[in-house]
Amino acid sequence: MRVHFEGRAFDYQTLRALSATTFGGAEPGEVLVTAERIPEGDTEAWHREWGQTARRVEEAAATAREGNHGRTARSALLRAHTYYRTAEFFLAPDDPRRLPTYERSREAFRAALDLSDVAVRTLQVPYEDTTLPGYLLTPPGRDGPRPTVVCLGGFDSLGEELYFLCGVPEALARGYAVCLFEGPGQGAPLRYEGLTARPDWEYVVGPVLDVLDVEDGVDSERLALLGVSFGGYYAPRAAAFDDRIAACVAFDHMHDLWGASAFETPWLARALLSVPDAVVNAFAGLATRSSVEARWLMTNSRWVFGVDSAAELQRVLREYSLVDVAGAVTCPTLVLAGEDDHFVPVGMAREFADLLGGPTTVRVFETEEGAGEHCQVGNLRLAVDTIYDWLDGML
Repeated sequence: MRVHFEGRAFDYQTLRALSATTFGGAEPGEVLVTAERIPEGDTEAWHREWGQTARRVEEAAATAREGNHGRTARSALLRAHTYYRTAEFFLAPDDPRRLPTYERSREAFRAALDLSDVAVRTLQVPYEDTTLPGYLLTPPGRDGPRPTVVCLGGFDSLGEELYFLCGVPEALARGYAVCLFEGPGQGAPLRYEGLTARPDWEYVVGPVLDVLDVEDGVDSERLALLGVSFGGYYAPRAAAFDDRIAACVAFDHMHDLWGASAFETPWLARALLSVPDAVVNAFAGLATRSSVEARWLMTNSRWVFGVDSAAELQRVLREYSLVDVAGAVTCPTLVLAGEDDHFVPVGMAREFADLLGGPTTVRVFETEEGAGEHCQVGNLRLAVDTIYDWLDGML
């Protein structure tokens, strides 16, 4: 599905921003007019123009608040969050504009929550010698423990963006409590503390569940994990080692990161494993010079995984596999896949399902549904309804 740009990286990120429209995080006109101002492949213009749109919408929110129009201000702040997040996306990790842009994105989201009628608690989850940030949202007017969905992102999503990607308004409307959080390699832990990704995410999710265990509004017998994008690895990984998890959703499936990266050209992947590091690094350098997507993938991967070179990265990626532990996932699991997913091949979904040790449901979204892209960002409503209909049956 092409929205505006010829290049896949710019076009998919535009569609991703557009998907937030489903739950009030964007408006089609604002997204499309911003995209029209950006030349193909120009990452500087990308940051500049999305930032301009974000500031304009944020100013509209301030005007609405001055006029005591809280609902209008909340709507504008949610959209400003998405546009600041999108403006940050292609900046280098050490770009001095990155942190201020990220902070404005997070501040806009939190200001929007302050204007909502949803009960929100900001969480600080004890983790090793620090804490992990999160939010616990509970439905208004509902007392007692509620079935709870714990949402976690992946390779580049922010905890705040999960509000839209995980369809939190829909979850709340159905009576679920929802926890959003960020772990190592994500959001604030990566940006402020330099916490890079780790494959054993049971040690990340476990402390979150410990905190939720003592929350009055959480039914600890009805906890589900919803892992978005690379969270489709993290969530099942945690479920393999923690029997407190009653249901798990891989949105989308991501059970073998090296296998996904090597799927289209396995001969090349095997060859690169057997050549000197200098050759691997040179090959990666050529790719990053010719493609915005390859450059972003390499830069972000080195940042997220805490590696210095492409050769080191290819070794680290092989640690992120559920092949040997998927059989220990005995809770019901929903595996989602997109026919046109350009990050993880749809053919690996059934492979993953066959490895799982518990009852498994696989849903493949097709191009003609407008949902074939990674994480179904072309039809987020369809994906979210599929997820919560399934969770209703499980919890």
